[in-house]
Amino acid sequence: MKKIKVNLSELTYIFDDAWWETSHYLDLETGQVVMVTDETRQELESIYEEYNPEEQPFDLAEILQERDLPEWQRQTLLEADQVEAQYGSRYIGLPEADSHQGYRDMDRFITTVEDERLRDQLWRAISGRGAFRYFKDVLHDHHHERER
Repeated sequence: MKKIKVNLSELTYIFDDAWWETSHYLDLETGQVVMVTDETRQELESIYEEYNPEEQPFDLAEILQERDLPEWQRQTLLEADQVEAQYGSRYIGLPEADSHQGYRDMDRFITTVEDERLRDQLWRAISGRGAFRYFKDVLHDHHHERER
């Protein structure tokens, strides 16, 4: 079994801040995490439908050069294609956090905070996008509550 170096803080961030419109994959050769958005996946599927690789193989990099796309988008599509082609052998999907359960846990925790000011800050932190990160940021300076 080959050992790979994985950035655990990156994995923790991904598990904690999973977005419903993204998927993350671990590259078993490099230990890097590759993110594929739904938008990228849809664009790639559109290309597959147009060129049908099952009937006739094609060079995706060549096709992307013909399109008026920024370089970052070409690279993103090439990565997504590589994940698609080697899923299960080189790439594995990373589990997504159950954001509903996590949100319920934060909600329940906030109701147990005695400091009214901190409790109000926590309620504001979880109202909107990035709730998990903001929640942690608010608790950062409150060691006792963070540990609890």
